[in-house]
Amino acid sequence: MLVLALLACSLAPDVGVYRSGRNAVVRGELEGEVMLWGAEGTVKRTPTIDEAGNSWLGEAGPLWRTSREIPAPEKAAPVTAALAERASFRMREVIGAEASAYPEADRASGVALRSMIKVRQDLAPPVYLVVATRGQHGIPQPGGGVSPVTDPRDCQASLAILDAEMDKVLASIPVDGATVTCAVPSLLSPVDKDGDGGRDIIVHGQSEGKGFRQWFAIDGNQLVPGPGSAWTEIP
Repeated sequence: MLVLALLACSLAPDVGVYRSGRNAVVRGELEGEVMLWGAEGTVKRTPTIDEAGNSWLGEAGPLWRTSREIPAPEKAAPVTAALAERASFRMREVIGAEASAYPEADRASGVALRSMIKVRQDLAPPVYLVVATRGQHGIPQPGGGVSPVTDPRDCQASLAILDAEMDKVLASIPVDGATVTCAVPSLLSPVDKDGDGGRDIIVHGQSEGKGFRQWFAIDGNQLVPGPGSAWTEIP
């Protein structure tokens, strides 16, 4: 079965690393070598402290401070347009949206499907992790830039687990960090971040001067936010 666990409470509540330009930065002064984990795996950096007391960690990319080596998340397999369209309509049931004039499969239902990952289970059919927003903001435009937020409800975001046939929403929960920051949410393939043998669902995003990261556990048929999920303004 798919088992997802809460991250260890021994980690500090605010353990996020955000981008500022091309650099990674943490609010507050860090001392000595810092171990960081993100999409590329675990790296070590020595911070530089600025006059405002922020710790600069070099080229951007890492997402979390950690106290142990954690492998890089697996690269997600490609998702077909047909699956994306079915997932989009399931997420419309979760978020609620009006019909869309967009022809793209991932936006046909009126919500914007932002990230989708297939997760295999032991002795059971696979499930899909899906995160979507109500609005179509943050999408690159042909002439440059991205589509704007046109309605206060655009930033509303949710995470869901869908069955293998995309017929049922097995569990869902709002992604408050994406809603608060209006950042486009993205999923990483589940990893065992705290070494307890379970896999953690990780969602993150950044929009201009605000970023968020959240992680979730499965408790029965519910998704539960992990400790330390947070969002912040970036120096």
